[in-house]
Amino acid sequence: MTKISKGDFLYFEPTMASIIDDITHSQDGTKDGTKTPRKRRAPTKIGGYTAVKKIGQGAMGDIWLCEDPSLCRRVVVKQMLPSLRGYEDLIARFKRECVILAALHHPNIVHPFALWQERTGKLALAMEYVDGATFRQILDVNSRPPIWVTLYLIHEILQTLICVHANQIIHRDLKPSNMMVEKNGRVRLLDFGIARDANPGQDMTLPGSVLGTAAYMSPEQVKGFTVTYASDIFSLGIIACEMVMGKNPFRGESMELTSQYILNLHLKIKNFPPEVPYNLRRWILKCLEKKPQDRFHSTKEAADALASIMDGYPRQLDIPCREWLKATMRNEPLPELPKNSKMQMFKFGLIAGAAAGALLATFITALICS
Repeated sequence: MTKISKGDFLYFEPTMASIIDDITHSQDGTKDGTKTPRKRRAPTKIGGYTAVKKIGQGAMGDIWLCEDPSLCRRVVVKQMLPSLRGYEDLIARFKRECVILAALHHPNIVHPFALWQERTGKLALAMEYVDGATFRQILDVNSRPPIWVTLYLIHEILQTLICVHANQIIHRDLKPSNMMVEKNGRVRLLDFGIARDANPGQDMTLPGSVLGTAAYMSPEQVKGFTVTYASDIFSLGIIACEMVMGKNPFRGESMELTSQYILNLHLKIKNFPPEVPYNLRRWILKCLEKKPQDRFHSTKEAADALASIMDGYPRQLDIPCREWLKATMRNEPLPELPKNSKMQMFKFGLIAGAAAGALLATFITALICS
């Protein structure tokens, strides 16, 4: 077996690793580093869309920002690499992502528009364009967002995962770069490229394979065991931990060291910054239990537990999040944070109670004197 890495991403699969290896070297140079490949010419048209610029690249395809002249809108097109045309397994995985996106109906999930095969044989997928910033971009600017921002973003992802898991899909690659905040404050979940079907016999991954992003994998993913919904909960726990700590405590100097941290590092309540609420610390630690059965039993249970920690915050946090995101990315003074309405009511109750007590005491004193 061969282990292929691209950044933090691990792709460790017996029959497909050598394929990805060849493709990676064909893009970056030959294996001995003696030859640099000719740069591919940027397309002017992709299907019925006009290519604007390349905005990303994954292990299986290039991602283009395009104009849709028929509806005067922008779309994102994921175009499969030419080197993959002869590999049926990878073509099936590309198509699988399209089918998954089409089946998931949720406002926080990017909507697919069309899947087609070009005359050259390459597959292409057109998707909704999301204008905003990824969690990764946000954390690179502000490594420790305010607690209310962390609560809102993680809770929105949990609400999305409830829909994903209800459709018997495991995302398997949750990480900050696969999550976005739109300019209007809405949270989006991206990239279902290695998502798997939770039904027995429906998964396309071979036994013993390791797929995912090293620093955000669950222990069972690291070991190559079968992943479950609990694996997504563990990955989300790492993301929440990174947001409140300012760093990912499981990230090592190498993928091997990162894997050892995920398997053996046990965080404690005292490891968190003092300003992190105690209940939030406990919530994160429950997500990070090494055994899947010790974590939250479902994303709904995890979402309900997090919602109780958010009790007292405004129900609509997308608008203040939008203003916070705008100020953060522009390096401007941050807007005033939402008030905890429950605490405000508590303070109002104390003041009103004190005033009523003073009035009653005055009335009783007057009666005694008279």
